[in-house]
Amino acid sequence: MHRIVSLTLALLFIIGLGLSPVSASAQPYGSGSEGELSGGSGYEPRASMNYTPSSYYSSSVYYSNLHELKLTGNQRLDLINVALTQVGYHEGNSISQLGGSNQTGTLNYTEYGYWYGHHVLGNNAGFFNEWCAMFVSWSARIAQIPKSIINNAAYAHAGTNPYYFNVTYYPRGYYTPKPGDLIFYDWAGNGRSWDHVGIVVFIWNGRVHTVEGNASEMVLMRDVSLNDSEIQGYGAPKYTSAAASAVNVESYSVPTRALQQGYTGNDVRWLQAALLRLGYPCPIDGSFGENTLRQLKKFQLAVGLTGSGICGSNTIAKLQAALVNGPVNSSDPSSYPVPTRTLKKGMTGEDVKWLQAALKKLGYTITIDGDFGEQTKKKVIKAQERYGLTQDGIVGPATRAKLLQAIGGGSGSGGSGGSSQPSNNPSDYPVPTRTLKKGMSGDDVKWLQAVLRKLGSTFNITGYFGNQTHNAVVAFQQAHGLPSYGNVGSATREKLIAALNGSGSGGGSGSSQYPVPTRTLKKGMSGDDVKWLQSNLTKLGYSLPVTGYFGSLTDSQVRAFQQANGLTVDGIAGPATIGKIRSKLGI
Repeated sequence: MHRIVSLTLALLFIIGLGLSPVSASAQPYGSGSEGELSGGSGYEPRASMNYTPSSYYSSSVYYSNLHELKLTGNQRLDLINVALTQVGYHEGNSISQLGGSNQTGTLNYTEYGYWYGHHVLGNNAGFFNEWCAMFVSWSARIAQIPKSIINNAAYAHAGTNPYYFNVTYYPRGYYTPKPGDLIFYDWAGNGRSWDHVGIVVFIWNGRVHTVEGNASEMVLMRDVSLNDSEIQGYGAPKYTSAAASAVNVESYSVPTRALQQGYTGNDVRWLQAALLRLGYPCPIDGSFGENTLRQLKKFQLAVGLTGSGICGSNTIAKLQAALVNGPVNSSDPSSYPVPTRTLKKGMTGEDVKWLQAALKKLGYTITIDGDFGEQTKKKVIKAQERYGLTQDGIVGPATRAKLLQAIGGGSGSGGSGGSSQPSNNPSDYPVPTRTLKKGMSGDDVKWLQAVLRKLGSTFNITGYFGNQTHNAVVAFQQAHGLPSYGNVGSATREKLIAALNGSGSGGGSGSSQYPVPTRTLKKGMSGDDVKWLQSNLTKLGYSLPVTGYFGSLTDSQVRAFQQANGLTVDGIAGPATIGKIRSKLGI
């Protein structure tokens, strides 16, 4: 349930309860004024509820996570840490499901709505509506951040209003977000501007990583490109104690001892920050508790270790390698085998990771863990509905083929058959007269995709503007000095037409445009020789944009090429790999 209910309906709801906006916003839930936490300007060493939680929540793992959390006094970090203790919490269908463990709930029953109703509105019935904003507000109160810094908002809006956050707002593209800032979204095509809110955790490799409530009916971590068109902007609370660097793993010393449950210190913070950077939602409080233990075991099992829960030299080495090479569970479908079996709920494996990565690439919020659970089934059903397939949550040949086609991985096998492939000729489609952006569809989107194919992209022409089309547009815009937001307006359209006619510069896939590498290329490098590598891999059938930056996608495609050609599979383009590319192309 992603959308925010309208302010009008909410006010009618409040009026129906006999509450005025003034009396509602003045309801305290601690001994402090204006709903602030008790205890004055100080903070408790451990997070505490500061209100009486529901009996269902107080017996949950999310309450246990929160109870063991140490507050640091750094308001940015404490907001993030509190929110991270709730990752995995799922909304329910009744009061009895406020514990967050019902994975099929859709009716907005959450502890955060319980708190908002009881302790902000003074309504003993709770306030069980869209809850992304209430989750942020709840997290701020538990983190002992005053209401004057982050208001008790019930709506995903930065502005000044008793039910908005009352924070300084910056549109996307005009501000670099910091850990602890708020991120606001505007979903395409629904006629509203303020749709969803989350908390910025960190920025890494051009992507903003967040923790969000009411994302796929639960609390989870997400990451999106800083240029994603659905990011509306950011809210900057006026923190009084907030070092943004406290989230960075680089801020802490690498452990020189084996860490285990019960340990404390800066080296524990390094472990926690490393796990968080790699996608394991671990609060950074310097105290090795149950939640740190769980996340560490998950990482160890993911990299082939025993899952002992002790962070010794082998685990530290694996963490350091992953911090250099990227998260273990890649979101690139090409990192995993395409399924050859029918996938359904209860199955596990690398081919399930392919399914989850493919769904994520198509814009669905999902965790890539190789476990086909209820959340994966729900996303499969949504994809099947989107593509006109039988909505059974089972990935057989027809669903697999449609997913392959949608992510640009070929038509697959077992499709419905009988339909001809769309033309690759841009002249067969109308030139767009509207601004194209992610989520749109139509023949003018096919024109865009056909042009991008002519310029070196390898995805299929579907007429749907998804993540792959968006990424290719961003790469084209970057190569041509345009604002890289991923939307195709008049300036981008004219550049595309010029490039198609041969009068544009850069952005193509021809190897003669770029110098043959004379150095060994690897992840993190950039330059025209990286463009040479990317453009020639594209000519050989590997799917990646020509950006000049050697990132995770380039690394995975180099590895795929190396594996296919009997080379050492290390993702590094040295003399042997460069020579094999030239040999294959006859250059």
